[in-house]
Amino acid sequence: MLTEASRRAVWRAIGNAIAAHVVMLRDTAVFDDPVAAAVLTALDGVRCADPPEGDVSDLVAVFDARLEALTAPAAAGASGVGRQRAEIAATAVRLTLRDELLALQAALDEMRLALLDFAGQHVFTLMPAYAEGRPAQPTTLAHYLGGAIGPLSRATDRLRLGYAEVNRSPMGAGALASTGVRIDREATARALGFDGPIASTFDAVAATDHLAAALDPATTAADTLARFLEALRGWLRHDPDSLRLAEAWQGDFDAALPQFRPAVGLNQLAAEAAAIVADAAVAKRLAAAIPYGPAGAALDVPFARTMQALGATRALAERAARLVAGGIEVNRAYFANRAGRDHTTASDLADMLMVEEGLDPASARAIAGMVVRQSLEAGIEASGITPQAIDAAALLIVGRELGMEIERFGSYLAPRKFLERRVASGGPAPGAVRETLEMERARVLADERWREEAAGRIRSALAGMERETAEILAVE
Repeated sequence: MLTEASRRAVWRAIGNAIAAHVVMLRDTAVFDDPVAAAVLTALDGVRCADPPEGDVSDLVAVFDARLEALTAPAAAGASGVGRQRAEIAATAVRLTLRDELLALQAALDEMRLALLDFAGQHVFTLMPAYAEGRPAQPTTLAHYLGGAIGPLSRATDRLRLGYAEVNRSPMGAGALASTGVRIDREATARALGFDGPIASTFDAVAATDHLAAALDPATTAADTLARFLEALRGWLRHDPDSLRLAEAWQGDFDAALPQFRPAVGLNQLAAEAAAIVADAAVAKRLAAAIPYGPAGAALDVPFARTMQALGATRALAERAARLVAGGIEVNRAYFANRAGRDHTTASDLADMLMVEEGLDPASARAIAGMVVRQSLEAGIEASGITPQAIDAAALLIVGRELGMEIERFGSYLAPRKFLERRVASGGPAPGAVRETLEMERARVLADERWREEAAGRIRSALAGMERETAEILAVE
């Protein structure tokens, strides 16, 4: 079942679709001005009323019945000339979906900017990056956040592709085989702000894949946020000193556990993200299961579920943006202390032996591997590796001691030095991170411009249709 907001949006869309059709019939001389004016006058009365309960097919039926009841007797029956309910329902679905997609992109842009601002504050904040729950290598918090920023950017790429699929007009399709009345499908599409009509009139009323196209960006965004939020929850569980949530994101004190504040807000967000992914999958399956042919009322349920998933993703992104913007306090010192533990920099030991000692790769890796294994067995951190340990391994592998000074390999194993050497594009070195953040910010700004232009084209088209409607009514 559609929410009240979705029903109102569909009701407006139905009115716009019928208005565009009536104006087109007048422009092609199927209607004269008095008949067009009679239908448009009745149409205004119906659009201003509250929509009933029901799904898209129900709303179209009620709208048509009310429209015919309000139409002047001299124009009786004119409101249904050259069109069928199937095309109106299909058009209303697409008009409503495209608005929801633009609203979703606004929320995703907000989330991306929040992450970019947060990352900009932590270009130098050291932290351990985990793989399968274990520390793998040191990185910075800004670099770590790139794992969420990138997928959210790709979600907006998918959104634009989905929007392009959705923003095609079914008008003129009739029940599936169009109409014998002289119509101009391109003119109706322009009046509604579509990029053009759907090529096949059969496809126009039979398509279901535009729901999947609309759901793809929501699924990508929700899945990305679910993983990111779960990582935050993991830090709070396993490293509670690493960060602190603002008061608004915590639950109330429990008298039985006065030291414990549950992360209620964060937990809710994570649960909502997981639910969106599951709900979107159900909506896709329902749409794909509709038999080949005009979808009709069978599209009602998957469309309603699609709208719910899009709206839920938008709300999730908006709330997650508020969490990132002001709900998290990072313990930089704790993160920095953890960054070099558990041999997270040990992967550079072999590189050091090749660069500083000129060893071949196989020998360097064998020595490094032996030293690290022995250190792990002895419970010694990377910072505790000594020249003697390296010499002992080298003697066994290459038959000689290396005689390295501790200062030489100490700089290789220090987390900050480890990061400073990784200057390749996209890497964790501060300069590389800043370049990535600037590039991603430019992408957000470009996406915002596209969204504003797309919304502007819709507003301009609908405003033009309203002006032409007013001119017809003025002639009457």
